[in-house]
Amino acid sequence: MRKTLFIGDINVDVIMGGLECFPIPDREITCQSFDVAPGSSAVIAAAAYAALGGDSSLLGLAGTDAYGDFMIQEMTALGIRADLVRRTRETRTGVTVNLILGSQRTQVTYPGTIAEFRGDDIDAETLRPFHHVHFTGPYQQTRFRPDIGRLLALCQRMGITTSLDPQWDVRERWEHMDQWLPLLTWFFPNQDEAQSIARASSPEEACLALASRTHCPAVKSGPRGAVVCVDGKPRWVAPVDVQVADTTGAGDSFDAGFLFAVLEEKMDVLGAARFANAVAARSCMFVGGVTARSTHADVVALLEKRP
Repeated sequence: MRKTLFIGDINVDVIMGGLECFPIPDREITCQSFDVAPGSSAVIAAAAYAALGGDSSLLGLAGTDAYGDFMIQEMTALGIRADLVRRTRETRTGVTVNLILGSQRTQVTYPGTIAEFRGDDIDAETLRPFHHVHFTGPYQQTRFRPDIGRLLALCQRMGITTSLDPQWDVRERWEHMDQWLPLLTWFFPNQDEAQSIARASSPEEACLALASRTHCPAVKSGPRGAVVCVDGKPRWVAPVDVQVADTTGAGDSFDAGFLFAVLEEKMDVLGAARFANAVAARSCMFVGGVTARSTHADVVALLEKRP
């Protein structure tokens, strides 16, 4: 089994589902459900990878507060090795409030430890036990972002494969992306991110443009599925239709599914994207990013139900 390290954000998800409408200034609205759950792209992806049967560890920063304790406990319960997680008294653990109306989701994040996490002391000894390193959400990790290029180059020299899910850059400057893309093994932007980075007008055009800059982009397009490049041509991989309860963490679950498929199942790109679509779809059947806990058998069963 290949050991995978997830490096990135740590935050709690506060999930308010079944909104009567999205927030309106100076008006109180109600929701039908309320949950506090483990959040963050790194934790959700690591949890999904562990549930599938993978060996996942996490490196990030949590506060020495109640939410930090909660996240460490939940990571351990989800099968994530948390011994590399750092703690700080200087900043509170990050929090994301998820507002869900039907299949639409709006998020408000207090960055806290997400923005304060640093990686300048991560070295070859830290990385040596791992076969793969996955990076998440660099554009909220302002202190960590400048170190990613160094770490990608170090992984390449050490023979460690890498992947990155960029998340959205609110400034759309995509700093360091030109440095990162040639060093990555797999790249997991969603449709809007891919089109912004590539300055393209469609997911297909974005995927093709990115394929000239990085080894293997997989563009996530939600209910439309995903686009990958095969033999120099963009190919759509159909979604798996399910009853959607919450889309929180679907993209991170896709990342985990794709990585498990290529690292553990040795699938080709099309097979990995198909498997990843199923992992993401099954995640959407549950409220919260980590609730599905999809096993390999769960995903295979879902794929077998497809007409």
